[in-house]
Amino acid sequence: MTLVVGYDGGESAEAALDAAIALALALDEPLVVACGVSPAGGMGEEYEALEEAVVEELSPVVTAGVARARAAGVDAEPVLVDASPVDALLTAAVEHHARMIIVGYGSAGRIRAALFGAVSHKVLDESDIPVLVVP
Repeated sequence: MTLVVGYDGGESAEAALDAAIALALALDEPLVVACGVSPAGGMGEEYEALEEAVVEELSPVVTAGVARARAAGVDAEPVLVDASPVDALLTAAVEHHARMIIVGYGSAGRIRAALFGAVSHKVLDESDIPVLVVP
């Protein structure tokens, strides 16, 4: 089995990655460092250009997260998914037969989370496997 961690380089994602690395070592499990790269919006040339920019920005971030895990002795791989953050984590979990998803709580604040929804809350609601939410 595998562990999946949501990672975009943000402060809460760093905490989630630390927890995921510790769990992967303790459980002797591989780790998938996943990130959704689909920007909000529609279709067309503008959307495609924005998506390319998101991939260009996040790819090295996810690669750096994988490097941290590997340096700690964890078998880790990067996964960029053409989906929202929530769908990316759920997709990566299914495709890699994950036993758990690890996410950061986020620092968007209560008002923003109430207006737009927090990734951690949505993953908790939609996941069929355990979810660890790291503060």
